[in-house]
Amino acid sequence: MDIFVLGAAYSDAPVEIRERLQNPDYLNHEYILHLHASGLVKESMLLSTCNRLELAGFSADPASARDAVLSRLSLKTRIPLDELSKFTRYRLNEEAARHVFRVASGLDSQVLGETQILGQVKNAFREAAIYKTVGPVLSKLFHKCFQVAKKIRSRTSVASGRVSIASAAVNTALDAIAPERLRDKKALIIGAGEMASHLCAHLRAKELGELVIVSRSLARARDLAKRFQAGLKTLPQLGEALEESDLVFSAAGGGSYVLLKDEIEPVVAKRGGRPWRIFDLGVPRNVEAAVGSLPQVTLVNIDDFNTQVSAGQDQRKREALKADILVADEVKSFMEWYSSLAARPTIMDLTARAEEARRLELRRTVARYDFSMEELRALDAMTRALVRRLLHNPLNFTKSCHKHWRAEYNLNMVRKIFGLDT
Repeated sequence: MDIFVLGAAYSDAPVEIRERLQNPDYLNHEYILHLHASGLVKESMLLSTCNRLELAGFSADPASARDAVLSRLSLKTRIPLDELSKFTRYRLNEEAARHVFRVASGLDSQVLGETQILGQVKNAFREAAIYKTVGPVLSKLFHKCFQVAKKIRSRTSVASGRVSIASAAVNTALDAIAPERLRDKKALIIGAGEMASHLCAHLRAKELGELVIVSRSLARARDLAKRFQAGLKTLPQLGEALEESDLVFSAAGGGSYVLLKDEIEPVVAKRGGRPWRIFDLGVPRNVEAAVGSLPQVTLVNIDDFNTQVSAGQDQRKREALKADILVADEVKSFMEWYSSLAARPTIMDLTARAEEARRLELRRTVARYDFSMEELRALDAMTRALVRRLLHNPLNFTKSCHKHWRAEYNLNMVRKIFGLDT
């Protein structure tokens, strides 16, 4: 049995690929349960964010599970299998554990040290637990990774400044605006979800002059507008809101373009040549790429914006080196526990075989003599103690087999000596 992680993340797959993998029907819970029913995986958990789609699993045949998942994604997305394979990473056991720990700790994030990812991992684990697709191995792995993330945040400054994709986007958007001019600027936010909420918070912290929110979900947009003292416009008013804005941040869900070139072109003409920066933080993308070709328009998608502008980035890189040392220690600890699992069947079989022999000999002895109840209890206690004493060294040796380079050979030898397979 092996632990594996298969997925496509921002570091390996551009947004053009990631957005095609975001359809929830591709790896929905019905399909995940099908993988379990077919025996390809024994445990699994799916993590889907704007920057990654990753399946963690525990399987006797992880390579077949990998091939099945990639084949389904290729079929559904119509991305050729050989091309899709170039944009995915497949990790096993120690490498998989290290990756999970780094992801949850924000060490594998586009914005180093971002804190939002830990909550996303916890939500993914909670959902997998509801569907009962995680068992003892992945439960141990992810509970360990939550502890690692907490330890890294308490012992290093890698997450200083509460960095996130939203904060990096806002910093990038405002880098060309003089601080004294911020109060004169107006930002339009399209969407009312978690990313939009973070954008509002960071823009308000920068004391930008005016915020306006447009969303398909009027109720959520109204709540967001109230929390951040922002203006509110409906979708039919989007053109008007665009014309008045200096900055546009689009973080809408739905999987379809919110802003198209043909619809934006008349707005550009009405703006009288004013420079316009549009930030598309959606995956799938919200803004048609052709919008970036319009005059005076700078289109920045989630893979383009400069994450280095976030304050303290260099310091966080130094802290990340400390964090990786902590990760290495925790991976070693987890792998020792994981390796010891191989000995558990032998330990259980050896204990059961000894108990079976003890009971058999006890029954034979009791049948030949007329023991009182007190004598029977003493005899039972004595034989149990004798078995424990005799098994002490063999069990300790078996439990430590994973620490030796001939672990499998040693386990097989224990099974042969005690006749556990006969």
